[in-house]
Amino acid sequence: MTAELRSLTVHVDTGRWSATTLTDVSLHVPAAQITALLGGPGAGKTMIAYALTGRLPVTAQTTGEILIERTVGYIPQDGIDAFAPDRTVGEQLRALEQPGAWTVTRACAAACYPTATLERLPRHHSAGQIQRAALAAALLTTPTVLIADNPTASLDRGTASYVWKSLREYADTGAALLVITNDIPMLTTTGYADQLAILDEGRILATGTMNELSTSTDPRVSTYFRPAL
Repeated sequence: MTAELRSLTVHVDTGRWSATTLTDVSLHVPAAQITALLGGPGAGKTMIAYALTGRLPVTAQTTGEILIERTVGYIPQDGIDAFAPDRTVGEQLRALEQPGAWTVTRACAAACYPTATLERLPRHHSAGQIQRAALAAALLTTPTVLIADNPTASLDRGTASYVWKSLREYADTGAALLVITNDIPMLTTTGYADQLAILDEGRILATGTMNELSTSTDPRVSTYFRPAL
């Protein structure tokens, strides 16, 4: 129950523009752990998520290896992308229920999703609500690998902390989690991430524990851990 990239390079050529978005990326996401992926805008974080979930553009050319064991769940950066637009969130969540696995009630509680909005269409949710609904949807599929792209970006601190706690608990069941985030304060205060990886211009700059990276003498790494002015 792990996910791994081995020397992965991704080059996208649409005919109108071309770019190498990932270069020689090696990243191991172990079972029963949370790996937090950090990086600035355009660093290639979402492309890593696409690679691990089979969503690379059809125009992408790749070298290297993408290794995934068993089932993969995905929480997109914009939660509304997890749902069809013409059916209520409740309908879609109930369709994901599996006998003997998570119930909609349990998944909604873990995601801190307000069940009062279950019978609304996705577009009638706030950004924070639909993001939490996307987490509930992912949990209902009981994936052995879960990729979450900024799952708490639209949430207040209290709700974000609760969602991180649920992610930690899910990892503790044996799942491998990759969480894309730049919320260093949350990672620091909770300690939920087992390892961090920093992506810079499509390359892995550094990997390690919070303590290892926060004490790095590399200015490209240490800048992530400086207090905001």
